[in-house]
Amino acid sequence: MPEPTTIDLLGFALDLADEADNIAMSYYRGDLGTQQKPDGTLVTLADRAVELHLRQRIGERFPAHSILGEEQGFTPGAAGEARWILDPIDGTNGFSRGLPVWGTLIACEREGTIEVGVASAPALETRWWAGRGLGAWRGAVAVRGGAPERIAVSSIATVTEAQVLYGSHRLSLERWPGTFEPLVAAAWRTRGFGDFWGHCLVAEGAAEAMLEGAISPWDIAALQVIVEEAGGRLTDGTGARTIDAGYSITSNAAIHEALLRALAG
Repeated sequence: MPEPTTIDLLGFALDLADEADNIAMSYYRGDLGTQQKPDGTLVTLADRAVELHLRQRIGERFPAHSILGEEQGFTPGAAGEARWILDPIDGTNGFSRGLPVWGTLIACEREGTIEVGVASAPALETRWWAGRGLGAWRGAVAVRGGAPERIAVSSIATVTEAQVLYGSHRLSLERWPGTFEPLVAAAWRTRGFGDFWGHCLVAEGAAEAMLEGAISPWDIAALQVIVEEAGGRLTDGTGARTIDAGYSITSNAAIHEALLRALAG
C-alpha cells in the first residue's frame, strides 16, 4: 500500500468524525451509564463506544499504525509508522450534564509531528480541522452541511487588548501560582471556555489565548495542528512545541512571548 498523503489522512479523519458524531449524539442527553475512573474523571458509554469504533476503523484501514486513546491507552503498531491520538469525548463532565460543549478529537502523527487534526462538536453543529500545509478550517458537521471556511488567528498584539481563556481556574492557579491571576487581571476580558473549544476560538480569531493548567496528549494533539495552521502557537512554558508537557499555552502567536514571560514571573 502506498504511503498515505496528508490529504488522504485528513479525509479519513473527517470520515471518522462523521461516524463518531452519530454515535455520540445517539447517547447525548440519554442514558450515559456515567462512571468515575480511578483518577477521578468521568467516563460514559459514549466515550467507550466512540473510541472502540474509531480503533476498529483505524485498524481496518491502517493496521500498521499505532493508536493512543484516552479510554484504552496505547496500542503499538509497526516501527516508524504513524500514530493516531484519540479523545472520544473531550469534555465528558459537561457531556454528562447535558452541556453542548464537547467533541471528538482525532489526530494523526507522523515522525513526531501532528499532521492532521479534527475537532468535531456535533451538539454545537461545528467542526474544526487542519492538515499540515492545508490550512485550518471551520465548518458545519455533516448532519447540517454547508461550505467550510478557512480560519486564522487574530492580529491583536498586547495582553491588555486580548481575550484570554482558560480551562480549570483551580488547575490554572496550581500550575502558575502567583502569576496566573495577575495575567488574567491584565487582560481585556477573560472567560473559562474550557476543553477543546477555547483552543478553537483562538484558532478562529475569537480569542487570543487559551491556558490549560493540566492536560493530556489526547486533549491537545488535534488542536495543535489546527492552531498552528491558523497562524497560532501551542507550547509549554519554555515555548517548546509539545503535547506531552502536562499543560499547555495556546495563543495567536502575537502575544505568545508576553504570555510566557508573564506566567514565568
